[in-house]
Amino acid sequence: MRKSYLLLILLLSPAWLGAQNVRDTVMPLHMFSFHVSLHLPAGDIAQRYGVNMGVGGSYMFKTRSNWLISPDFSYFSGNTFKEDSIFKPLQDEYGYYINVFGEQGMVDFFERGFYAGLRVGKILPVFGPNKNSGLMITASAGLLEYKTFIRQEGASIPYLIEDYLKGWDYLTNGFSMNQFIGYLHLDNDRPINFYVGLEFHQAWTRCRRDYLFNLMGPENLDRRDFLFGIRFGWIFPVNKKTSGTYYYY
Repeated sequence: MRKSYLLLILLLSPAWLGAQNVRDTVMPLHMFSFHVSLHLPAGDIAQRYGVNMGVGGSYMFKTRSNWLISPDFSYFSGNTFKEDSIFKPLQDEYGYYINVFGEQGMVDFFERGFYAGLRVGKILPVFGPNKNSGLMITASAGLLEYKTFIRQEGASIPYLIEDYLKGWDYLTNGFSMNQFIGYLHLDNDRPINFYVGLEFHQAWTRCRRDYLFNLMGPENLDRRDFLFGIRFGWIFPVNKKTSGTYYYY
């Protein structure tokens, strides 16, 4: 009876079943990552916004053959807005915004957006500390969305409050593709796991607002948007031990 219990415990133990050393073994891994990015815009989006910064997270699954599958999300924002001329109808002859109290009001314009997609790729262990690290090449497809975020002091300028904001923000989205090439590092012993590289977005978008105040109607234009940048991600393997051994089911 004791032998039967011992055998059952051993069979149900994931450490006994799946302990492998990262130094010399290619293995399946479950990982979460947090990333930051910096992008230069091109195409139609560059006529409206400047450089943006992004933050986000993803779940990454690496197969035994070093393929990667990863749902991915990035939120990005920028401080440069180039089309403030569309707000001329709301300004006085001196370029000031006048609030409901007849006073000059302050208005700031920003870019806000996100990308959500599914990423697949491959790790080529041509360099790095082990066979789970190396050149990382991925591609993804998903949704890119962005708009103009309008901030004012006191929320008291007519036509720039509540639902009126939708007539000015140019909410835009559409199908997007993304490519990444860089280096993925999974350390043998220490919890230093990261990736870094270049990424490229291409998006086919349209403004989704039915009515824009400055156009007195919708914007019926097909847009081509591009983002080029650098991305750094910190990786947290959920089945990696700092001793260099990975435990998995």
